[in-house]
Amino acid sequence: MTELDILMHAKDYIDKLAQGIDPISGREVPEDSVINQARLVRCFFYVSGVLQQVIDNGGVNSPKPRTTKKLPFELTDGMRDQVLYSAEPVYISFFVEQLNNLRDKSTVKKLSTATVTNWLVEKGFLYLETDAFGKVRKYPTEAGKSIGISQEVRSGEYNDRIVVLYNEDAQRFIIDHMEDILHPIEPELA
Repeated sequence: MTELDILMHAKDYIDKLAQGIDPISGREVPEDSVINQARLVRCFFYVSGVLQQVIDNGGVNSPKPRTTKKLPFELTDGMRDQVLYSAEPVYISFFVEQLNNLRDKSTVKKLSTATVTNWLVEKGFLYLETDAFGKVRKYPTEAGKSIGISQEVRSGEYNDRIVVLYNEDAQRFIIDHMEDILHPIEPELA
């Protein structure tokens, strides 16, 4: 009898126990038997499922697959062709999420919104300002407004707030400069 045969035999026993049947005699186990307790029945079904996975794997209990390090986000030409530009101004988080949805999620890291907005700050399209609550916010500069970044006041349930929006021109600007955003040139140290 091979290891696989033994596993299939053990699974058959567990399946019968889960169904309230004595695997040796083939007779139904009395209702008040410990084997018919709901917790044990669930356990039998669980063990049966695990055994089936091992059987399906040729009798080998395979360890969890190793998680491999994901690659940094890159905007490929194929992804670039799939970008949908919104005619309506959108939040940067909405635009970046769309880009993230184009990547291979199993092998490529997400692009963070901060990567994009920090680059825009560095290049002078956004500036930093601390709001009344002590939170640092990013707002468009004149240069930012010229590429299609705007701000507007929106009324919320508890207060008004300023939101920053990116029109289609700003979205295209970001895509056109994605290589610089992802791979900024470090200044040389003197």
